Amino acid sequence: MNYEANLQRDAQGRLYIPPTQRPDGSWRPIRYVKEGYIPQEEQDIYQSKGKKWAEGAKSAFPVGYSGPKIEKPEYKPTNEDLTKPAMTKNQKKRQKKKEKKSQLTEEFSIDEVIIPVSSMTVSDEKQPVKATMGDETAKRRKNLEKKLRAINELQEKVDQGIVVPDKDQKAKLGKRSEIEKELSLL
Repeated sequence: MNYEANLQRDAQGRLYIPPTQRPDGSWRPIRYVKEGYIPQEEQDIYQSKGKKWAEGAKSAFPVGYSGPKIEKPEYKPTNEDLTKPAMTKNQKKRQKKKEKKSQLTEEFSIDEVIIPVSSMTVSDEKQPVKATMGDETAKRRKNLEKKLRAINELQEKVDQGIVVPDKDQKAKLGKRSEIEKELSLL
């Protein structure tokens, strides 16, 4: 339908759609339109990208049949392919990891396993795990210093009047001398 044939210009040169009569006998009013106007019924229907993709993906073949099989020619490397590296950087890393893993999981000879096992003894006594004293004292010292820092911060806030200590905070401030004694022993 040629909708531009129905458009008319008024005395000022504006485009309009002339009035038309409805089936019930009433008249539609004049509608002014811009240049290049296309009526609603003449415009293309909007389709989302997904819908367009789905329509394009529809196969001409029934479900389960992908069409005639086409044999692909064998790949013959060119000079350019031979000059390219065989593996990417990440592929090389993965290959190295696989090689290391395979070296670790290689089977040991029977002699390598039997000798250490034969030298082991079995006893009913439980032997405590020995921890180094240096580690325990360092951890304890660090813990006590942290507690002392917290007490000093609380004492400063109390002295400045920022905090009014409650029962628990008073108990914490009272432990200051005990913590300092224990720190001096370490």
